[in-house]
Amino acid sequence: MNFQTMSKQRKFVLISAAVGFISMFLPWVSISMFGYSQSVNGMHDKGILIFICFLATGIIAWVGDQTKNLDKTMWPVTLIAGAVALLLTIWFYSQAASSIMGSSAVGFGVYIAAIASIGILASAYLFKSPEDNLKDGFNSMKKNIESKISHSDNSTPPTPPTPPPAGPYQDPNNSNPPV
Repeated sequence: MNFQTMSKQRKFVLISAAVGFISMFLPWVSISMFGYSQSVNGMHDKGILIFICFLATGIIAWVGDQTKNLDKTMWPVTLIAGAVALLLTIWFYSQAASSIMGSSAVGFGVYIAAIASIGILASAYLFKSPEDNLKDGFNSMKKNIESKISHSDNSTPPTPPTPPPAGPYQDPNNSNPPV
């Protein structure tokens, strides 16, 4: 991989995904109770799905022809993964901020994950190819899925017809057996 020849879109998506990946291991919540303090990273509950979204966008940016922007199928997948990561991060933040259990504070890992999610969305959208739009991207995804489904349906060979039973010939139109 040559980072200099990589397209801007892939480069910034990869950087944002790497920052998001690292943010998952930073403190997301710090809880203080009765003089005891504990911090928890993002690899719990919704954080695992956020981690998967960061990992998926990083892999998407890494594979393929790195000198070109994301293709019409992977571009909306990257946008969806970035949006899911951002929405789940906001949901995590709202739950952690409204906690009544002891004294809890939202850690800086949540903020970095939100910024990384916004970075994925912004870089995937702002540096897209001029001919890319959401409608064509979703239509391309739909065609790929349909072709894979029809290809898997056609992959099973047809069953051969069963041979007629051995014995004397009987005309199917004549119900009387030969004598």
